[in-house]
Amino acid sequence: MKRILYSLIALVPVFLFSCTGIDNYQTPASRMSGNIIDKTTGQNLVTSQEEFAVRLWETSWSNNPTPQDIPIKQDGSYYNDKLFDATYSMQPYAGPFWPADSIGGVQLKGSFSQDFEVIPYLHITDVTQTLTDDTLKLTCKLQAPVTIGLPMVLDISPFVSATQICGGSSQIPEYANLKYKVQVNQTWSAIGDMNTGIGNKIYIMPGLPLISGRTYYVRLGVRVQDTYQKYNYSEIFPVDVP
Repeated sequence: MKRILYSLIALVPVFLFSCTGIDNYQTPASRMSGNIIDKTTGQNLVTSQEEFAVRLWETSWSNNPTPQDIPIKQDGSYYNDKLFDATYSMQPYAGPFWPADSIGGVQLKGSFSQDFEVIPYLHITDVTQTLTDDTLKLTCKLQAPVTIGLPMVLDISPFVSATQICGGSSQIPEYANLKYKVQVNQTWSAIGDMNTGIGNKIYIMPGLPLISGRTYYVRLGVRVQDTYQKYNYSEIFPVDVP
């Protein structure tokens, strides 16, 4: 019995050391940044805050790594300053664009910048706004950079915010209502030219009731029936209600 007791006492320092050992891994501090660029315009692809991402796979230690995402900002840029030094593969992921190429063998040590070009499903064009008796009326047209194989166009939605952060991830809830959407539910051949990609319809949005004395930030978004159903957006514009 004494031998058993002495053995248990001898194990206590080993147990304590294993529980209080110092974690000697350095805090991840490398930086990765860049922009998602609309290949058809050469400008950043504007979006809503964190609606899609650049997906990373750390390939240094595994052939089947768990992915991690860097969210895209509203202006189409991305940034993460808490990554480990490692080798990565990268790809724009889950956005409103045709499948994008990935790049591999990215050596991250300290900092790394990488822009990606993507082709959006749609552009919203010819946006007009008319404010009458505190009701905002919007119209727009659509344009498709690529028409062959374009998924069905689902709907066009207004997005209204009290700040310049405006889109599906940040909007005044009362305007996120089906009654303010325009349901399209048509293939491109029914709504635009298959050769030029120019839409032949003007879409008239239901009137948006606003409150006098306030400034709103407004944009439109259109989506197609792909896996992610994210919006291609117009630019944001302010609306001052007298």
